Order: sequence, then C-alpha cells, then structure tokens
Amino acid sequence: MPDDIRWLIGAMITVSTFVGGLVFATFNNVKTRINAVDERLSGKVEAGDDVLHDRLNRIRDEYVRRSDLDGHIHRLESSIKDLREKHRETSKETTRRLDAIIASLAKDNA
Repeated sequence: MPDDIRWLIGAMITVSTFVGGLVFATFNNVKTRINAVDERLSGKVEAGDDVLHDRLNRIRDEYVRRSDLDGHIHRLESSIKDLREKHRETSKETTRRLDAIIASLAKDNA
C-alpha cells in the first residue's frame, strides 16, 4: 500500500475519532443539562404537590361530609321540634294556672 493512502486512512481515522468524541461530548453535555433542569423542575413540582396535599389535608380536617352533616341537622331539627312542643305544653299549663289564680282572686274580691 502506498504511503499516501496510509496517511489518508490515518487522517480519516483521526478525524472520525475527533468528530465521534466531539459528538459524544456534546450529547453528554446536553444530557447533563437536561438532568439538571429535570431535577430543578421535579423539585418545584414536588413543592407544589406538598402545598396541594397540605391544602387537601386541611380541607379534609376542617370540613365534614354531607351525609354526616345531614344526620346532625336532622337530629337538631327533631330536638328543636321536641323543645317547641314542650314549650307549648308548658306555656299552656302556665296560662291555665295563671287563669286559675286570676279567677280565684276575682272570686275572693267579689
């Protein structure tokens, strides 16, 4: 093989090795940047998730389910209804007693 062809083959191998190394270094640099951005964004997303989870936990702790609330409201309504009936009976009894007292006083004065 002539020396010129050997030199040309060696130069091609050297250039291709240089270009391959350059391509590898470029992709490695891009991969490193992507990983850095990914870590930064995942940290922000995780922080946002923590805020959301805190908000959901606070809502869960501060509010009641509708079915529980309905049960309590019905119990309160029935208690109020019973109290109202007892109050009516008591006021009727009080009125009857006052009428009896007034009648006896009127009879005594007459």
